[in-house]
Amino acid sequence: MKKTILTVAMAAMLSTTAMADDFDNTAIKMTAETDAYSISIKAPKTGATEFAIGGEVASLDATATWKRNGDVDNYAIKAGKSTSIGTSPMYAGASAEFTFGDSFTAKTRTLDLSPYVGVSHVMGKLTPFAEIGYAWQSTQNDFVDLDRNSSYIEFGTGYAVSESVTAKLAVTEARDIEFANPSDLQAELGLTFKF
Repeated sequence: MKKTILTVAMAAMLSTTAMADDFDNTAIKMTAETDAYSISIKAPKTGATEFAIGGEVASLDATATWKRNGDVDNYAIKAGKSTSIGTSPMYAGASAEFTFGDSFTAKTRTLDLSPYVGVSHVMGKLTPFAEIGYAWQSTQNDFVDLDRNSSYIEFGTGYAVSESVTAKLAVTEARDIEFANPSDLQAELGLTFKF
């Protein structure tokens, strides 16, 4: 219990405005997870609170997300899969996400395809990782017209607070389609409670 309280206190400290000023966006994410599904809430600096439910559907990791920003409601349905590369600490995966809601018209709803590769290694209670990813995007007006959209670099670490609580700090930097011109820098602290 003591470790859980310390972890929550660390999350509160990370969400202060002093910390937020160093990044374009910061977020705190809390997740409750069972063997069958997960439920999470995410509160970013932008103010658009996100609620999500996830689980395995036809061997894919699927998530449905509701993003609420004032009177604006947007939704995303995402499915993907990640796999280890042999016996190395590397992994690779891809996801597809369909986004719709108040910020979109019937023709501008988007489909994003995002492959990624990364490396992750368990070192005691820490699990540092680094990942790069790419994105192609199309609109509902023409789903097969996928254009290169963006890329990102992400790094951070997970920390096993206890057998049932894990903390994860991730810093993500958005890039253009050439993996150049760094722009938005985001930090996210996640807490996962396993039941």
